[in-house]
Amino acid sequence: MANNNKQSSGFWSYLLWLVLMSIALVSAARGEDRALLIGVGRYAHFDDRLNGVSLDLDMMNETAQMMGFHKNAIKILEHEQATTTNVYKNFDDWLVKGIKPEDRVLIYFSGHGSQVPDENGDELDHFDEVLLLYDTTLIVKDGRQSLNGVLHDDRFGKMLAQINSRNILVILDACHSGSATRSIRLAPRTFPVNDAQVKYFYYSPMLESAGGSGKFDLMTPANSTDVAGRYVAITACRDNEKTIATSRGSIFTLGLHQAVRSAAMAGNSLTPEELQRQTTRFIREQVRSDVIVFHPQIAGYKNLRQRPLQLVALSGGQGEIRPKLAGLAPKSPSTMRLKPNKTCFEPGDALEISVKITEPGYLNVMSTTADDRSTVLFPNQYHPQNAVDTGDLTIPTDQMNFELVSEGLPGPHLITAILSHRPANGSEAGNQTKYEVMADLAPISTGSMKKGQKMGYLAVGKITVEVREPGGCK
Repeated sequence: MANNNKQSSGFWSYLLWLVLMSIALVSAARGEDRALLIGVGRYAHFDDRLNGVSLDLDMMNETAQMMGFHKNAIKILEHEQATTTNVYKNFDDWLVKGIKPEDRVLIYFSGHGSQVPDENGDELDHFDEVLLLYDTTLIVKDGRQSLNGVLHDDRFGKMLAQINSRNILVILDACHSGSATRSIRLAPRTFPVNDAQVKYFYYSPMLESAGGSGKFDLMTPANSTDVAGRYVAITACRDNEKTIATSRGSIFTLGLHQAVRSAAMAGNSLTPEELQRQTTRFIREQVRSDVIVFHPQIAGYKNLRQRPLQLVALSGGQGEIRPKLAGLAPKSPSTMRLKPNKTCFEPGDALEISVKITEPGYLNVMSTTADDRSTVLFPNQYHPQNAVDTGDLTIPTDQMNFELVSEGLPGPHLITAILSHRPANGSEAGNQTKYEVMADLAPISTGSMKKGQKMGYLAVGKITVEVREPGGCK
């Protein structure tokens, strides 16, 4: 009997080994989707800095996750990490090794673009387009000024050709046409911009002779035969235009993030072509300039351009904002008491919130819906100042003179209040039109949340209320 038990035990151990090996082999054969996000806002050898690149990476990290890329499948190279050696190494180790034809690959760059003299004679304008990496230096080669430590469009094309994926999405937020313009004044529509910068690195008058072409080889299918049928590329602007960086993020990346987020919130599909069109619309609606206008461009395999992106629906708490807000309370020095007038709301019901403030500071109150849309309830256009004293505050305040009417997707709505030592105004930083009373929480605000105590939090409070269909609260 003991011998039979031993044989049975051996059989089940062998069976378990077979199952585990099968799972391992299937996983190895399938590979995985991967994203490489590169952002360079400061440089080792130049004082030139770009505003908002870290925010760009935050937004694209969220965008990649909304596109279905797992957190562990996203690699970020920021500033000092984005040297030429490190970028090339990560292409090989992260995007080439282990990638199968059915896997998706996302490559994103935010930083300066420029041009250098063409060395192999393949450019009609005699200039190659480049992306500036952290260790870029000025050099003189064959009697002409040039740049070293950059990612050439020729080299970039060869690197793409080594990736086995048949579904590569490349997004470039940089300029590639010659001009002496270094900064620009914008007349904003819905958010203040007073520190705008163009994302083109101008280092020599000879760049004026490039004729304003600046077309990355990737955007010319005839020059991309090695990756034909395997990629889609979206760039921030036309060949003779300039894309813009601000301290609140680059406007092109803001538009991409907004377009993907809106589709994910609504549970809609979105193709790369639709993404390019919606980003163009965002730029047109958000920024008015008498000096510059730019239009995102798309190129690559037509079937991929029209294939829906694999968006993750943000309903049911799947978004990025809600967990960030919910996670603030345990990290704050103290808890702020919030009390709603009730805990279950039907469409049209009025919400009132009582906030107990224990010390003076700056108060922001947000409501986040089940589909991850976060609206700044306080401050707002009717009550723009948010410096508060000790005591009880009821929202809506007398100054607001309107009701907070329940709306949005049915489900749990998170209400979060943040009292900070330093001035922080979610309404001023948020996205809204002049016709809207309240602003949507902006990416710069959600990015700041990750820094936590740098905002000087005094207290954080949160409550969850339920929004239901008519008759659902009975």
